Amino acid sequence: IKYGVLYDPALFAHLAETGLDFDREAVISRCVELKRNVVAEDEFDTGARMKLNLGHTFGHAVEAQSRFEISHGKGVAIGMAIVSRAGAAYGICEESAKDAIIEILEKFDLPCSCDFSAESLYLAALSDKKRSGGTVNLIIPERIGFCRIAPTPVEKIQAFIEAGL
Repeated sequence: IKYGVLYDPALFAHLAETGLDFDREAVISRCVELKRNVVAEDEFDTGARMKLNLGHTFGHAVEAQSRFEISHGKGVAIGMAIVSRAGAAYGICEESAKDAIIEILEKFDLPCSCDFSAESLYLAALSDKKRSGGTVNLIIPERIGFCRIAPTPVEKIQAFIEAGL
């Protein structure tokens, strides 16, 4: 799902159409190909490779707040939902993309919300590895197949999370 949101609308559409009956060999092969291309382009994680962190900033915060009872994959799904909803609220993410992301996560029985407060997620997100001084690089979908890297001042992160919860 993440690779479809990031780079490949056809992959996303295939998963949305087939649900859990997707062609595993073809999908895994495509995801490996996409990741290989990104890593080859940005070996040191200073540009395009940062997009692979879609959903991770808030996903890691969810994992930490749950004392790791929520798995990494489910945390990332929640993080993708939060960033998509907040991105739509801020006019960055197309409403149709936000709706499609939430719908596909639900189709795959992945969570799209959590019971943690924006403040607790914000405090957990402050220790995220994507933080650079007073800025966190959020990966925000604009449309299916394209996300932006949005350097965001830490003092704006809590409001962003609130918009996505």
